[in-house]
Amino acid sequence: MTHSPVDPFTPAVELAAAISRKEVSPVEVADCYLRRMDGLDPRLNAFCHRADADVRKAAATAADAVARASSPDDLPPFHGVPLPVKDFLDVAGWPTTYGSAGADRTPAAASDQFVRRFVEAGFVPLGKTTTSEFGSLPFTESEALGISRNPWDPGRTPGGSSSGAGAAVAAGMAPLAHAEDGGGSIRIPASCNGLVGLKPTRGLVARAAVVVEGLAASGVLTRTVADTAATLDVLVRHDPAAWWSPPTPRGSFAEAAGNDAPAGLRVGVLTDSPVAGIPVDPACAAAVELTLRALEAAGHRIVDARLPLPATDELVASFTTLWNALPWSGRRPPVDLDLDLGHDLDLGLDPGHG
Repeated sequence: MTHSPVDPFTPAVELAAAISRKEVSPVEVADCYLRRMDGLDPRLNAFCHRADADVRKAAATAADAVARASSPDDLPPFHGVPLPVKDFLDVAGWPTTYGSAGADRTPAAASDQFVRRFVEAGFVPLGKTTTSEFGSLPFTESEALGISRNPWDPGRTPGGSSSGAGAAVAAGMAPLAHAEDGGGSIRIPASCNGLVGLKPTRGLVARAAVVVEGLAASGVLTRTVADTAATLDVLVRHDPAAWWSPPTPRGSFAEAAGNDAPAGLRVGVLTDSPVAGIPVDPACAAAVELTLRALEAAGHRIVDARLPLPATDELVASFTTLWNALPWSGRRPPVDLDLDLGHDLDLGLDPGHG
């Protein structure tokens, strides 16, 4: 096996290809990111749980598999590529806190099905990333996990609720990162950190439980469209037992991302704020305008669009009602009810399990 220095900003698909060609070892790759975490994370606070020994053990196992493989086709698509997990999903042997000081920190007995899907694709879990408490806020500043900071300017937020995921990828502490989005928790960190953040269509990436009435979806934060598309290929699968699960797509997202763009599309554009009194930032509007001019130059037709939204008061009231139910929408805490009226009622609310 030939060895070359690991560039921490290498796209995940290219990193996987280099590993499969035996140009770099999964152990070298893991060590590269762990070193960057050592140097950068004390300032940025992107990771809330590190298990370096587990990471190195998984990387060594991945390296052994590469040595035994007779062809790159024998390996899964992201074999040996490190990927941190947002602290919303269970990873066997690691605690899950949901960003809350009230959570039970007992290590999870088994990995979430979504984590297992990542591992099946070859990813090496690279610790847990920070989130706001129960993912309810677009930033992480809490007693439980402290303040997560933006690598471009540590005086600013990396967004949220997938705060640590965004900071980790932008700082080169991970090639990509798992994230979840119910009301912007993939898209906001992508915007704040200059990353690619796609929230998958409802039901496209099936979960074991309905989270936030189907608003929530798991995905990734990456630095390239190609990485997002290729990761989506390994995450999407039809689940006949899941709500809103469409058929598995016939084609590959990665292949589609590499195809020539279709000509003559009609592109709807919305630049108005959906909430009265909260204006769109001029820099965001300017970026949209620049994109529109590029689309027009490519032969597409731009049309103004309007969302059929209710009045602001009704919209905000409906959203906040749903959002305030977020902490209990996916996992229910155990409720220990003593129905003997001679005893106190013990609700035993523990958001860490359910």
